[in-house]
Amino acid sequence: MSTNEVPFLGYDALFSSIGVLGHELSPQLKALDGQAVTMRGYLSPAGHEADGIFVLTRTPVASCSGCGEEHDWPADAVFVFAADAGRDLSPGRPVAVLGRLEHGLLRVGEANSLVRLRDAHWLPVLASP
Repeated sequence: MSTNEVPFLGYDALFSSIGVLGHELSPQLKALDGQAVTMRGYLSPAGHEADGIFVLTRTPVASCSGCGEEHDWPADAVFVFAADAGRDLSPGRPVAVLGRLEHGLLRVGEANSLVRLRDAHWLPVLASP
């Protein structure tokens, strides 16, 4: 399957609402669960205890290598489980990510993940997301 055939999922399509009562998953996100999708954003390591796990955000996030999983990620952050944990990463640069979409509460170290991309691969992109 080429990346042209894979649906693109934007941050605005992740949740119908984010508020004091929690996150409401969007119908589009629910419909794509378990399927390959592409997203664009900025990758950061999830923490020193989470080898091969990254966090994809719509805007660059300050890296905090000493914070570990306790880092305060944006509400629409997507956890990314890399297919190749040894893959080189350049934090702060825009990337396109292809992975299998998964949703539901999952504890990753000290953080909660509501949306994830599994078996993910990424490539640098020229334009910002």
